[in-house]
Amino acid sequence: MPLLDLPFVDLSLHSDPGQCRVKRVGGVELLPVPNELWPELHDLYTALLGKGERQPSFREQWNGMSLRVMRRVTPAGIVFIVRRSNRTIRTLEEMRMSPAIIARLVDPNLRGGAVLFCGPPASRKTTFACATLVARMERIGGFCNTAENPIEYDLQGPHGKGYCIQEEIASDAEILRVLSDTLRSSADMFFIGEIREKAGAEAAVLASASGMFVAATLHSESTQQAIQKLGLLVGWPALAQTLKAVITLRLERMGEETFARAEPLFINDDGIRSKIRDGNVAMLSSDIDKQRFQALNER
Repeated sequence: MPLLDLPFVDLSLHSDPGQCRVKRVGGVELLPVPNELWPELHDLYTALLGKGERQPSFREQWNGMSLRVMRRVTPAGIVFIVRRSNRTIRTLEEMRMSPAIIARLVDPNLRGGAVLFCGPPASRKTTFACATLVARMERIGGFCNTAENPIEYDLQGPHGKGYCIQEEIASDAEILRVLSDTLRSSADMFFIGEIREKAGAEAAVLASASGMFVAATLHSESTQQAIQKLGLLVGWPALAQTLKAVITLRLERMGEETFARAEPLFINDDGIRSKIRDGNVAMLSSDIDKQRFQALNER
């Protein structure tokens, strides 16, 4: 059995194959890799050793897999954290997104604002964000520019009525430079692969204020936590003015199938916007519960 056939999401890759561990789809338990795969693990580790010294995050194609690799120097030697990427972009319908949520995400009038896809690690934030961008390009059109570190899905090129131009950046410090180039090109959409620092959050606000549809991902455990993080990074008034929606994703299991359930919060009235402007994140609980209930009943 090749590594390609092992159903894993993440792999910690060590010089000693016996120390390698994998995380499977929808789980958090780290499992040892079958002994029969140790020769391939050794070959992969050797192939990666000469990479990542200048840019610790990079992509690698290996035996039919697209891998996102992070190089780490530890007391035990160099360790690679490898995430397996699915290059095929599924549609929002295929991922069981509520039709009502899809309709709002692809609404041509949803412009000049940011939609944040958040959740814990491996909750398919980037998957849903990219599917949303593709759906908007196919149905509405326009140019979409991206700033990603690293690129996880191949969006480059035409999509129906639209076109995507991707750029892989080495660090978050480059996001504002990419945005500056994007503003000169009169793009309609902007995608920030992940907001980690202030530069990414400021770029999301600036792009939104410039009239673009902005999609971005953020690690958080809840909708309130995501809003709290952004409010602290860019200030509550700016966030209240530009944030259009937060889609929080959580993995759930139904039988043998694992899927992501979306918890939406659309900033669709002055009451919600006022709570964000005042930094009263805890007061958003009733709004989140109301929209969650509506989404469940509209599936």
